[in-house]
Amino acid sequence: MESTGVLEAYSFFNQNIEHFIYSNIETDITVLRIGRFSWRLGLAMETYMGESWNSPEMKFNIYGGHWNIKTQFGYQMDPLLLRVYTDHECFHNIDMADTLSEYMNTIKLGVLLDEPTPEYSDSLVFLPAGLPDGWFSIGFYRPRSDTFQKGHDFNWSMHGMFDFEGVAWHSFLSGLRYRSDFYFHNDGAGSSKHKGEIYVAYHAPAGTFETHITHYFSDTQPFRSLEGETYWGIRFIW
Repeated sequence: MESTGVLEAYSFFNQNIEHFIYSNIETDITVLRIGRFSWRLGLAMETYMGESWNSPEMKFNIYGGHWNIKTQFGYQMDPLLLRVYTDHECFHNIDMADTLSEYMNTIKLGVLLDEPTPEYSDSLVFLPAGLPDGWFSIGFYRPRSDTFQKGHDFNWSMHGMFDFEGVAWHSFLSGLRYRSDFYFHNDGAGSSKHKGEIYVAYHAPAGTFETHITHYFSDTQPFRSLEGETYWGIRFIW
């Protein structure tokens, strides 16, 4: 029952009814490990908070949520983790007459570069971890029936994240992260999301504390787009 996770909150530079402060918590638990094989369960919950519709001076108006529920089977081939997993992703409005629920179920195949935690140094070190960390996956939206898919017309997708660790000094680490998501629709069209992040991390015995600035370079996904949005945030990683 090994657990890893993230607890974070971030505030938008351009604050309005839909974007003020978002919060997110996610965790993965290793349920079973046999040799190189592992079975993990994951849950993520992101809460959207904006200004009030009637009183703009009122903040923290909770209006929406985003959930991911995962089951993953992995095979360790150091330093790579090969994995196949299911991902139930859903979006809901909160405290509204119309919840506008959108949900999708995906079977994903992927690989993760499972590098060890970078070594911190008493002196200033550049590129302490060498090659970038990251992961890549391909998703297939199956089964197709309305019971399993609602609010989109995705056929398959590609997802990836790269972490370029740049500078380390004592317990501090700074770097860049880049995340891309490509969606291929049933009608032959496509959409995508691309965001970049500059972060500074502090490694402590209890976990890692980070602060970051993140910008969405592009977001053409059909719903809840963050096109051009920028925010800063803090997170705790264990």
